[in-house]
Amino acid sequence: MSHTRTPGGARERVARHLFIVSRYHRRLYDYLIERFHDDTNVAVILDRRRGERRAGSGEPVAEEQRVGERRRRLPPEDDLNMRSHLIVTLD
Repeated sequence: MSHTRTPGGARERVARHLFIVSRYHRRLYDYLIERFHDDTNVAVILDRRRGERRAGSGEPVAEEQRVGERRRRLPPEDDLNMRSHLIVTLD
């Protein structure tokens, strides 16, 4: 089991497995929360992301200000639009 220090210096357990559930699969999320509620090695979260966060003003920009795209595209096997969940193992 991994540990991390809190701001007060106390040691806190860190989940070793992270279930990320698609927002379109709420029943699976509810099931996993119930199934792993007392397992300190597992954390379950619901993906709440919704599309692009930038809202364009409609005005053309004189020059691109970004150097490059910060977010990388997920491969299809990691895309929660195509899958119900992902399981991430933490070191």
